Amino acid sequence: MTGETDPRVTALGREVERATRRVGAVEELTRQLDTLIRQLAEDIALLAPAEAQDDPAPVRSWLAADDTTQARADLADLIDWIDAVYRRYPGGALRSCWLWHPTVVEELWWLRNAHHAAYHGRAASWRDVGDWHDRQRPGAAARINKALSVCELTQHLHSADRRTPNVALARHADQIADTWTTHRTTPEPTDQQLTEADQHDRTEDRGTIR
Repeated sequence: MTGETDPRVTALGREVERATRRVGAVEELTRQLDTLIRQLAEDIALLAPAEAQDDPAPVRSWLAADDTTQARADLADLIDWIDAVYRRYPGGALRSCWLWHPTVVEELWWLRNAHHAAYHGRAASWRDVGDWHDRQRPGAAARINKALSVCELTQHLHSADRRTPNVALARHADQIADTWTTHRTTPEPTDQQLTEADQHDRTEDRGTIR
């Protein structure tokens, strides 16, 4: 026998060497991937509190407010915003009776929250900022100024005697719902309903709280 190595053994050794290098490369990639995953988890943990902090305020209606503590906090927040932002714009002056107009408070409340949503949080965008300036603020300001233009605080004296009437003919809603869902039409008003409507409209014509 000669001292020459069997070519098959040599080839097998080379294959084992290549396989060893591939396993080493896979192990290195696995370590890198594990490091990246750990870093991503840390980044998400750091971002979570910031996202929670930037969340917009809950959508609440002033007209439907039923929590006294929350209502006080909302009004204090609204007044701060009016002073810092709203009154700086043309047409942003408010007559002294504005707080006595629930619909005016409602207009200002949604406008304040739309302003916050446009400028803050991950969903903030210059498009929404532009919409607030170009459409939302001017529209709300026009309605507010119209509502306050012929009013002053003295007109709210004895306002408890001039409460907003109940929703007109609300007790007939079931009849309307039944007829609409069955026939896709509305029923002919009865004599009683016509009388109720006349009384309601006369009450509104005498003036109610804005």
